Amino acid sequence: MDTKHSPSSSSIEALQSANEHLELQLIELKAKLAWYEEQYRLFKHKQFGAASERYEGQGLLFNEAEAEAIEDEEPTEEDESQTQIVSTHTRKKKTARQSLKDNTTLARSVDTIDLAECDKLCGCGLQRFPMGEEISYKLKVVPAQAEIIEIHRPKYGCSCEDGIKIAPMPKMPIPKSIATAELLAWIITSKYCDGLPLYRLGFIAKRMGVEIARATMADWMIRSALLLERVYLALVARMVEQTALQADETPIQVLDEPERNPQSKSCMWVYRTTGMQGSPVILYDYQTGRGHEHPDAFLQGFKGYLQCDGMSAYKALSEKRQSIRLVGCMAHLRRKFKEALDAMPKKDQQAKKISRSEQALNMIRNLYAIEQRIKDKSEGERYRARQEESKPVLDKLKQWLDKQQALVPPKSLLGKAITYGQNQWPYLVRYLESGLLDIDNNAAERAIKPFVIGRKNWLFAHSVKGARASAILYSLVETAKANGLEPYAWLTYVLKQLPEMEAGSSVEHLLPMNLTPADISKA
Repeated sequence: MDTKHSPSSSSIEALQSANEHLELQLIELKAKLAWYEEQYRLFKHKQFGAASERYEGQGLLFNEAEAEAIEDEEPTEEDESQTQIVSTHTRKKKTARQSLKDNTTLARSVDTIDLAECDKLCGCGLQRFPMGEEISYKLKVVPAQAEIIEIHRPKYGCSCEDGIKIAPMPKMPIPKSIATAELLAWIITSKYCDGLPLYRLGFIAKRMGVEIARATMADWMIRSALLLERVYLALVARMVEQTALQADETPIQVLDEPERNPQSKSCMWVYRTTGMQGSPVILYDYQTGRGHEHPDAFLQGFKGYLQCDGMSAYKALSEKRQSIRLVGCMAHLRRKFKEALDAMPKKDQQAKKISRSEQALNMIRNLYAIEQRIKDKSEGERYRARQEESKPVLDKLKQWLDKQQALVPPKSLLGKAITYGQNQWPYLVRYLESGLLDIDNNAAERAIKPFVIGRKNWLFAHSVKGARASAILYSLVETAKANGLEPYAWLTYVLKQLPEMEAGSSVEHLLPMNLTPADISKA
């Protein structure tokens, strides 16, 4: 045997080692490629696809076969062989539009269109006689109109030279200002309810025949907020007495903050009561950051459940204050599985097999179906239904998460959704403990949307005073809306009442939950 050119054992081992290294590199590159392809598909869906998180699903009811996931299948495979369950689609009933005939909130005027006298004489020569009338209803809208109010105060004197007597000026929301309660309420409602920035309101006012500088309106908003702060603080006191709250937060840029550059991001926090606690309260709080010290300061005296997302600040808060028990948000978990489903290749999404993402979404969908069925029940009935119906589904979902965690790459979207579910599980199932709690934090997310929509128009706040004023005014507008009051009418009423009240007197009678539209219209 010629051993001169035969490879040595050391060179063979070196080649084998190099081959193993290349194979590992290939696996890593394939994993990176799969991750980038997944991110690209998700980006395309977010850019061009439907923004809704709605999921019809391939199975309406939880399939027992889905609980027995095949543990030895390849981690890179997304689909599993499952029997498809065809879901029945329930069409939502359209809400009937309220007829103008039955509307009791709008002012009415009556126009009578009668026959001409000559037409009341019949061709036969007899006089026509009345026999009822036909009524039709039309809607008329009068755009905002500016009106100048002249306040005349006659002066009275006496020959005894006792001096001149004149009636005192009525107290105004902003002393020595031309702004009436109606004007301030219009600006507040337009900006903080309808999302119109002040410069647009300036254009609208100019079309009405009056010029109001944007800086003047901004100053009015700050001074209005200072006047209305008494009502805001009364709502804060009412809120912290509740046993269950929800919280969320969103960034805000404030240009002129002490010792901070204009590019720094501050935070607008929102807190609200849950839907089962009667009269809703929705409050905003401007702060310079997202640390746990901010909700800690705002919620002084609060003891109970706080429903929120998985942000670390909330966890730090609950660790500091044992009296606060965190409740997770099932919508966040559903959103992550929906993103994983949207990022799948189209051929896999359209396959008849039910993917892992769809399995999780089907189980979560069952939980929401239960909530939909019991939403109008009492607190006790909701608690019992969750123990009897929701808990078994949650137990199966937890078993499924435990099995899948070892099978799915942790850096994939599906892997991140599973990890999120595992990390948040103690908080996600806590809504079972009370019928006062919601399954998700969507109410708080909806409460913060008006601010987010407004921010798209005005982009940033100029000063800390402006940001704090925005927090107060958004709070009052949203709480009024949630309690069934028209914000403009309620603000006008309150802005007229407050200047006449003594400092330190109770404002409980002015709170939105203590008034009805009829009370305001009478005033």
